[in-house]
Amino acid sequence: LKTKGTKTAAHVLSLAGIEDLKGITVDPKGLTIRSMTTITDIFESPHLKDNFQVLRTVCRNISTTPIRNMATFGGNLTCRYTWTEMPAVLIALDARMHFIGPDGMPYETGAEDFFKNAARTDKIFTRAFIPRDAGASIAYRRVKKMSDVDVPLLSLCVKTNLKGKQWSNTRVSINSTTVFAQRDIQLEEFLNSSQSHPYLGEEALKHLTVSIYDTRSSEYKQHMFRVCIKTAVEEISR
Repeated sequence: LKTKGTKTAAHVLSLAGIEDLKGITVDPKGLTIRSMTTITDIFESPHLKDNFQVLRTVCRNISTTPIRNMATFGGNLTCRYTWTEMPAVLIALDARMHFIGPDGMPYETGAEDFFKNAARTDKIFTRAFIPRDAGASIAYRRVKKMSDVDVPLLSLCVKTNLKGKQWSNTRVSINSTTVFAQRDIQLEEFLNSSQSHPYLGEEALKHLTVSIYDTRSSEYKQHMFRVCIKTAVEEISR
């Protein structure tokens, strides 16, 4: 597989005919989505319950129906475009990504670590496993870049476990679309020390890792990030 320079048909590796790379399975521990599963198949899956429900919203946001019928889960995750929809949500859901190396040996890494490495790999992505968390509260936000081309300007996913009103095990995953999706650890730490109340969303804005939101961002984008964070926290706090 050629990665640099001029490419021809001889340099293309197709995985479309490998049936073992297609499909979704579920068990009490979690959900497995194989790399060649289409976005439409994920959207229509009856297995999207509990913390997996957010995937249906994400799939609905991806382009148009003809594209969703052809685009694959693996393509969305490993194409190395920084603006794709799935990475932020898989990081928030603490997903594990599985690969096969050139030597035929399996390899596993967390979605967070994969995108910290700028989605670089010399391996073939085979599937992702998302652990079940039936008690999780999740809020997802996305803003379109322009009206006529449905590419996100930004997206974010907030997941937590509420113990009464106390936030715990919080993961806040941010996709600025200018770099790969990442967690806001500073915001997570604040939320994990907090209890739900009507003004928690406003207070959360004082605890952002500002560089994630403001670097290479217009004033409008910076504003929309803060609107999305505030409303996502408020949604969970209700």
